[in-house]
Amino acid sequence: MKRLRAEGMTMTAQATQGGFDFGTAQSIERLFVGLMLPAAQAGQAVEVRRRSQELYGLKEGRNEVRSDRLHVTLIHVGDYAGSIRADVAAEVSAVIAAMERPSFVVSFDRVGSFGGAPGRHPHVLLGEAGVEALKAFRLSLWEAIHRRLKKTLSNPQFNPHVTLMYGEARLPERAVAPISWRATEVELIHSEVGRSTYHTLGRWPLG
Repeated sequence: MKRLRAEGMTMTAQATQGGFDFGTAQSIERLFVGLMLPAAQAGQAVEVRRRSQELYGLKEGRNEVRSDRLHVTLIHVGDYAGSIRADVAAEVSAVIAAMERPSFVVSFDRVGSFGGAPGRHPHVLLGEAGVEALKAFRLSLWEAIHRRLKKTLSNPQFNPHVTLMYGEARLPERAVAPISWRATEVELIHSEVGRSTYHTLGRWPLG
């Protein structure tokens, strides 16, 4: 499993799958399956965010998701105290490698905000018809992973979105020029929560 040996990453079996006491002094290590935005589409998403900041008088550079971190979370596998679970990462990898992985087109054409913690409302890209193929793939992925692990921090319901930033208030929804691409790979990612650091543990082609 060479893909599980990402530089700078420590993986042990000390934490409990599926969450822990967030009051702990230990770091929060997140494991998720994601679809990263290609560079061109990430650039378009950044322009949408800048327009939102202009429209509503928000400061740039505050609570923004970095352009190279823009993604769609497909499966939130788990959060762990101190280190992720190498055995869980290996099982998820095996599931993805064994399943059918068709390619599909993704298109987001709206932007709006979700509810969230006070001062932390996600401002997100959204779609309707343009995300139906993504939703179908994600459901098959969730079913396959859930059969193997029995428990994750995701459920069958799925509202595809890309988080652009976090804001003090919920912003009105508006239409934007479609941000579209053909998804060509899916990734298993270890996120060091709060440190904007991602480690890609594996990549699998689509199509």
